[in-house]
Amino acid sequence: MAGDQLLVVKGYRISNEFFEKGYTEGNSPCQCSTNCCKGGVWTDLNEHHLIMAKKDLIKQHMDETQSTDESRWFEAEPQDDPDFSSGKAMGTEIINDKCAFLDKFGRCSIQLAAVANGLHKWEWKPLYCVLFPVEVSNGIVGFDPMLQGEEECCSISSEFATPLFRACKEELTYLLGEDGYQQLEDHFASLQNSTMESRG
Repeated sequence: MAGDQLLVVKGYRISNEFFEKGYTEGNSPCQCSTNCCKGGVWTDLNEHHLIMAKKDLIKQHMDETQSTDESRWFEAEPQDDPDFSSGKAMGTEIINDKCAFLDKFGRCSIQLAAVANGLHKWEWKPLYCVLFPVEVSNGIVGFDPMLQGEEECCSISSEFATPLFRACKEELTYLLGEDGYQQLEDHFASLQNSTMESRG
């Protein structure tokens, strides 16, 4: 399928690798090592504002390897980026060789704070943190190969037991909604039927 024929769901173009690649038996993003989080993340400017508004609650879930000085959490200036809803992105800073919000056990303090306050685990978490290894770049939803071949949780193959889109169901549903995710299932079923017909 050519690049201009990508499936479009709610304005997002969906990379073919979600249907053509996946995880081998026993592997999935659920085995996350959190190594992907260590380098920090880009957050939408509005997400940055939300996190700063919740800073006192988030600080309660930080340990001695982190800084409770919120002025150290983000880079100084936002950058223009059309892939973010506000059009601007703020990068998180690195403290003690890991994201400012990652504790010594590899847990996200933003997520811990949200859960402790009775909210969904991703209520305050930046979208790109939620989605990884799914990424959105130039309007295309795809797979970020940053840790391909290094971490099993972030490595996919053309020989697979579980297709990539299904392994990332929770993340893609968060981005596209349940009806949007169902379009992925329907598209995959259509691809399988076409393959069977061509073989028959």
